[in-house]
Amino acid sequence: MKIWRFIKKGFEPLLIIVGIIFVSASSGIFQEQKFSLLNYWKHVVWVLNDLADPLHLVYMNPISEIERNLFPILLLALVSSAKIFFLALALAMIGSVLLLTLYFSVGKFFKRALNSFALVFGALPDIFIIAILQVFVIWYFKKFGILVIDIASVGENQVVLLPAIALSILPMFFFLSSMVSFLKEEEGLSYVDLAKSKGIGRFRILFVHMIRNILISLTYHGKQIIWMMLSNLLILEYLFNVLGITSFLFTYNTPSIFAVTAILMFIPLYTFLKCIQIFISSKVGKVMDL
Repeated sequence: MKIWRFIKKGFEPLLIIVGIIFVSASSGIFQEQKFSLLNYWKHVVWVLNDLADPLHLVYMNPISEIERNLFPILLLALVSSAKIFFLALALAMIGSVLLLTLYFSVGKFFKRALNSFALVFGALPDIFIIAILQVFVIWYFKKFGILVIDIASVGENQVVLLPAIALSILPMFFFLSSMVSFLKEEEGLSYVDLAKSKGIGRFRILFVHMIRNILISLTYHGKQIIWMMLSNLLILEYLFNVLGITSFLFTYNTPSIFAVTAILMFIPLYTFLKCIQIFISSKVGKVMDL
């Protein structure tokens, strides 16, 4: 049984990569406005041949119309996006834990205010948040003559911190709302009352016992937040003029480049989610599947 489960898990990423290849060749389904499986299969073979030797792939700059090698520029774009994405995820998780600590330290009035604040920020579109951050930095620079942080990439100077902060704000409040909701369900359980009767501190109960019991639910919810962050990453890269992998994907979207780019995006994300799965499973002693 364990062997079959191991084989199944091994085939899972391979099947997803095969799916990416078939999706990337979907532009060949129609030839001269007619449905053509033969032409689609030709595109699939074309993509497979390019994937067999990706180092020779080229892309054309839409402005200069000059062909350039796909590598290493694609790897630089991947690294740039990864820095922003994982820094934003870390900031969102740290920020949500700090806000959670504040939430359980204040009275009912401040809890309601914090809930309202989280609800308002959670409803704001990313473009609005990015615009506010950029306008604030420009206003501060004009007012005090100090450029606190770069607001856009110029040439090889790629901004990371401000895009990461912008990308982290919505996930931070989503994480906070999820944790508060899950913890409220835990508060009435018998083990919490037992821990309180033994004189265990409030924050020890919160972070050692209650958080541990909501990790699985929080992780499943966090997976959805991660996909939301990926969808927002494209808008963010365009507004901050960042050479990232999502903007590259939609700028140079030939079938072969789409396949290579999507696979390069999939591998680190899949590995990251599986590492989280193993870590959470070892902490709670239950099997989970992300």
